[in-house]
This record gives sequence, structure tokens and C-alpha cells, in this order.
Amino acid sequence: MDIELRQLRILVAVADAGSVPAAAAALGITPATLRQRIHRLERTIGSVLLTDGTAGNLFTETGERLLEHAAVAVPQFDRMLAAAQASVESAPDLIRIGAVATPVLPRLVREVHARKPGADLSVRVAEPGTELVEALLRDELDLLVLRQNGAGGPVVPGTFASAPVATEPLVVGIPPGHALGVPDSLTPSMLSGHRCVLLDQIVQPMTRTVLAAFSDAGADPRFCYADREWAALSLGHGAGILTVTPPPTAPVRGTAYRPLRCPATISTLVLAWSPEGPLAGCVPSVREAAAQAHAALLSALVNGNHD
Repeated sequence: MDIELRQLRILVAVADAGSVPAAAAALGITPATLRQRIHRLERTIGSVLLTDGTAGNLFTETGERLLEHAAVAVPQFDRMLAAAQASVESAPDLIRIGAVATPVLPRLVREVHARKPGADLSVRVAEPGTELVEALLRDELDLLVLRQNGAGGPVVPGTFASAPVATEPLVVGIPPGHALGVPDSLTPSMLSGHRCVLLDQIVQPMTRTVLAAFSDAGADPRFCYADREWAALSLGHGAGILTVTPPPTAPVRGTAYRPLRCPATISTLVLAWSPEGPLAGCVPSVREAAAQAHAALLSALVNGNHD
């Protein structure tokens, strides 16, 4: 037996109005239509619910019993629905940010918070960026920070908007006392013969581009690999090995960082978002803040001001 809430509302309306015609007027329907709905409910119940009115009673005994419960259930449901709607209306917006590992992320998050002060924020960091693009397509992210390279990398789907933040070189981390010294900048050939740590290709697909660029330049470093940025930086600093990574999110104290002069390994940081998303109107200011932060952080990194 399935009884719908709207059928119970009919009984409550008849009781409140005192008659079928008065209830029909209150509901904005004809008495005939209301009687048809009552008859359908009676067929579902298997019993007559309204009397003919001659005895002065509007409801039969079965009708009275059903009305007793309906008079409780209908207002209770209305209160429950109102509370749920109020909860949805009062809940803060949630801004979901996804990013590859980049030192500009804290500044970007701060700008988003400044533009959406009443919103809750969530941040998801993942490598490679293809995982984040898939999350954007599944509507799990509102703003995405990608690293793209001319030789490939994650592609922003055409249904989403995108804008470049900054171009960035790879940087070489030079541990204290390394035989290479601390030149102003480095080329792949200058690293020949030295041990270098790269991020594993599974974590950082651009590593394939790096290896190809070194091969094309005739450079022959001795490479080893790490599966996380911090693992690479720790291995480099602790074992006295050069590191070749994007600008690190947590530079190691005492390690000098110099840009790698190699056009094939230049990347672009890119923002991607939905034009209909909650940040569509804020992106220009967020992009500007991220671009300024990137320039300042890269300058501090190569000038040794990251301690």
C-alpha cells in the first residue's frame, strides 16, 4: 500500500475547511476533482473515508483514524523540508582547487579566499596533472593549476576556460660544496658527468622531455630518480647530488638553485576553470596574484633568498 503525502494533504485540507467544496476552493481545484482524488485514496485504503454528512460527521471512523496521523505527518514533513532547505541556503559555498606542486599555490589560495571570504576552500595537489584534468571534467574541481610543456602534458578540454600564469624553467639544485660551483645559470652540457636526481616519469611526465633535451644537447649526466619532490630534494642535499626539478615548493636551506637554460624544458603554468563556475568572475585577479607571486618566488629562489 503506497500513500502519497499529497493525498494526506487532501484529508487535512477537508478537515480544516469543514467541507469538500470549501477545501476544493482553498486548494484551487473543483469539488469534482477533489472528490476523485479522495476516491483514489479510498481505493488505496480499501475503505470509505468521508460520510455523506447527514449524521453531522465529516469523516468515517477509518477517515478519522487516518486524519489523526495525517494531521501530525503533514506538518512534520513540512518542518523537515523547511529545515533542509534552510540548511542548504545557509551552507557556505565550497571552492575546490586542484594544482600540481607549485610554490605559487599558497598565494593563489589566499587570493581566492580574499575574493570569496564566505566560502570554504579545499585544495588537492596531485602529479601528474592529467588526474586533475579528469577531476575537473567530473565537476570535482572549480579551479585548476596545470604545468604544460611544448612537448606535451595535460590538455585543458575545450569546454573550459584557461589562461597562462607564467613560464618557468627547470631549476638545478646545487648542494653545498658541489664541484660544479654556483654559476649564474646552467646548460645541459654543464651537467655532463655529474649525478642528477629527476622526478620519476610516472610522477612527472615532463622527465621524458628532459631526457630527450639532454640527449639532443650531447649531455651525459648520471641520472637517478625519486617519486616525490621532497624525496628528490632530500636526496640531492643529503647525498651531494644535483637536482633538476620545477621550482620547488619547499627549497632546501643551503642548496643553491639556478635556472636551466634549455628551451625544450620550459613550461607554462596555466589556470583552468569552468566559465559557469563560482570563480569565473574572480579569475583575472587570481591569475594576476599568482603571476606576481611566481615572479617574486623565482627571483628569490635563484638569488638565494629562499632561506
